[in-house]
Amino acid sequence: MPSYEFTCHDCGAPYEARLSMSAYAAGEGRRCPACNSTNVERQFTAVSVLTGGRSGSGASSSRCGGGSGFT
Repeated sequence: MPSYEFTCHDCGAPYEARLSMSAYAAGEGRRCPACNSTNVERQFTAVSVLTGGRSGSGASSSRCGGGSGFT
């Protein structure tokens, strides 16, 4: 289940909500647990993605257009 990070514009509290994609699309999780405000903004955070490399090469990060060997 994805985790969504929000910041409340009224009290400034950051919070995280674990919601299914359909629950997020339905508007759930958009109420600050600290002050009960709905004046919140979703924060976009960077994520790390590791892809499997060839045997013995360890993990490698994927890059756009970076010769993955797949055709």
